[in-house]
Amino acid sequence: KTYDKVWNEVKEEIDNVKFLEVNVDKDTSGMAAKYNVRSIPHTVILRNEDASVSAKHTGLATKSDLIDLINK
Repeated sequence: KTYDKVWNEVKEEIDNVKFLEVNVDKDTSGMAAKYNVRSIPHTVILRNEDASVSAKHTGLATKSDLIDLINK
């Protein structure tokens, strides 16, 4: 829940990014397995052009860390 605050602040500030959350305990889409999520929280940044992974981060991130990941 600590990451929720950071996540929501960045989500409100950056409007040209689609933010998705996946509950790994209830994930039936296979996304957690596809992106090799082993620890929580785990952030994966994908690019629209081809859905390639441009950045990953495991653990809590600060607001500036998350923004930096998005802007990579």
